[in-house]
Amino acid sequence: MSGTKRLPQAESPLETGRVAGRYRVTDRIGQGGMADVYRATDEALGREVALKVFRAELASADDLARQQGEVRLLAKLSHPCLVTLFDAIADTDGRVVLVLEFVAGTDAAHRLRDGGALDRADVAAIGADIAGALAYIHHEGVIHRDVSPGNILLPDSPHAVAAKLTDLGIARLVDEAKLTATGLVTGTASYMSPEQVAGQHLTAASDVYSLGLVLLECLTGHREYQGKAVEAAAARLARDPRIPRELGTEWHGLLQAMTARDPARRPAAEEVATRLSRRPHPAAGAEAPVEAQATAPMPPATGLDTPRSTGATMLMPAAEPSPGQMSASSAQAATPARLRARPRAMVLVAALVAVVAAIVIALVAIPAATHPVPDPVRTYPAVGGQLGDHLQQLEHQVSTSTTP
Repeated sequence: MSGTKRLPQAESPLETGRVAGRYRVTDRIGQGGMADVYRATDEALGREVALKVFRAELASADDLARQQGEVRLLAKLSHPCLVTLFDAIADTDGRVVLVLEFVAGTDAAHRLRDGGALDRADVAAIGADIAGALAYIHHEGVIHRDVSPGNILLPDSPHAVAAKLTDLGIARLVDEAKLTATGLVTGTASYMSPEQVAGQHLTAASDVYSLGLVLLECLTGHREYQGKAVEAAAARLARDPRIPRELGTEWHGLLQAMTARDPARRPAAEEVATRLSRRPHPAAGAEAPVEAQATAPMPPATGLDTPRSTGATMLMPAAEPSPGQMSASSAQAATPARLRARPRAMVLVAALVAVVAAIVIALVAIPAATHPVPDPVRTYPAVGGQLGDHLQQLEHQVSTSTTP
């Protein structure tokens, strides 16, 4: 293109096995309609990367030069659930090459194809991570446009997040007019939003819709809108997705809201992430039952199943307080029931003793009120010794003083 500054070009990995003099290609790990993906080693920094090489007819050095602002924006984005874009260059054939973070593992598309529906706990963890990543890029003014199972990577590491979103901003880096001319669309047809199919203005709500269809497929193992690109896209305008009631009230309500035909009725990605991550994870590697995992300090009303050992970015259960930190109520709750019952038993015994004493007093008082009180002098007991002598003297003095 006349007047356009050409970018430094690198060798084609298909011919030499090296790109830009620093990326040594080891093998091809992916192939799609727009690009091939290679695993490579960055010899300058000693780390593994992924190289995404676009078809020559879809993205060229001229296209990349026009999108340098977009490249710089995407390269600044950083989130645990986003595949990082390190660089964007062009090979010797003028094709665009994206240098991306390498993530060991698989993607949701392969997982679905190999094993069918995913565990609901895993789906909640994956959805929470991807929704969190979408909330982040939406806040930065970026729309993904192609949220699909193939663009959701599932890392192998148990200490990593449950999922990472890749191919961020690809539709803006590649000339959309060329995609239309070659019969392709900007986005995977089976997961595009109705407004995307209709060619209308896109907002962040379009990504939420696509994620809703992905989660629905992960839960059922069935792709809702099948067929070729045009057929799958047209079906979006003819009917709403069928969401089984068997998924439960919470899942059904969330997916129905995410796939609402009106974009204004869909929840924001941040709200989706919050609802999916409301229940905390157990520690990595734990295999506690779903219901047992729901005993952490969060409300148990989500119905979305507690994620198991997926390493998702969620709240962890609160640590148990030490004995010195326990409150009076928690200490009472920790006391065995038989010990807590003792004070109550003592109270009952004391009450019975008081009742018996009252009865005895009443029985004594009744005859005292109806008969004369006997002479107290004559009721003195016989006591020997010096004390007895004193008592006799006292009795004599009392008798003398009371005689008329």
